[in-house]
Amino acid sequence: MIELDGQTTFQVIQTATLIVAVFVAWISIKKQRETIKKEKTIGLLMKDLEDDFLTDGLKILRKIDKEYHIEDFAKANKKNSDDAIAIRNLLNYYEIIGVGIESDIYDIAMIKDAQKTMIIRIYEQAEPFIIRSRQEDNNANLWIKFQNLIDILRR
Repeated sequence: MIELDGQTTFQVIQTATLIVAVFVAWISIKKQRETIKKEKTIGLLMKDLEDDFLTDGLKILRKIDKEYHIEDFAKANKKNSDDAIAIRNLLNYYEIIGVGIESDIYDIAMIKDAQKTMIIRIYEQAEPFIIRSRQEDNNANLWIKFQNLIDILRR
């Protein structure tokens, strides 16, 4: 059996205490970060359908196939119309959410619980517009984070 003198015992206890303190601090920071993430997500979800630029885009999506084809608003002659801008604003909003999810700013579980079906439906309705916009602008990355968000929501 190894015998430790008083100084060595003190150093072992001091080191063990430091390790425990670091671990407790790490847990505390992690819990605080999760709380902040959930608060940000709740704020996002509460504001979601109150903004005019979101509701304008949603109104247009509801008219799809009844009055027009959404992909027409991605064409050059309609690209700057109020309806096309409203659609892009809506898509940009969900693109930002996708970036927030990818950056671990928002809680994906909360978003799934609260709005999974709605967000997927918005994407499905807007997908022809997204595809046509990517072709028109020759940019395959338009709303790619929104598309990635949909992939996550469908899992």
